[in-house]
Amino acid sequence: MNTSSFKHRIEEIEEEWKLGEHMSPCFVQSNMSITDHLNPSDVAAALRECQAPDSFNYKKFFQTTGMTKKSSSQIKDIFRFLDNDQSGFIEEDELKYFLQRFESGARVLTPTETKTFMAAADHDGDGKIGAEGMNLFGV
Repeated sequence: MNTSSFKHRIEEIEEEWKLGEHMSPCFVQSNMSITDHLNPSDVAAALRECQAPDSFNYKKFFQTTGMTKKSSSQIKDIFRFLDNDQSGFIEEDELKYFLQRFESGARVLTPTETKTFMAAADHDGDGKIGAEGMNLFGV
């Protein structure tokens, strides 16, 4: 990781701490970035498509970012990145910050968007998305 990337990552972590989304030490020590698996311009395009409240469509977002073309192993890596507290699940409180995991300045999902997304991915109704719920990506 070069110095510029390292400084940017520190700024992201500091912002997450300000938001109260504390990350586990095992994640902080990881060098993984979402751009290890996704093209930054694709991510930026997907975020632009859902800037307005209630415009987030998870299927379109996954397609635009290129996640629908990723291997099962890559999807698991992306899931670990999205699982902010590294619990092995993405809970509703984490899910509302989904877009911010891709770009710290992105908006928070609305309650309606969060509930729709959760309902689509939470296959057993326990209020959590496990890695198996990531089959929404088409893998």
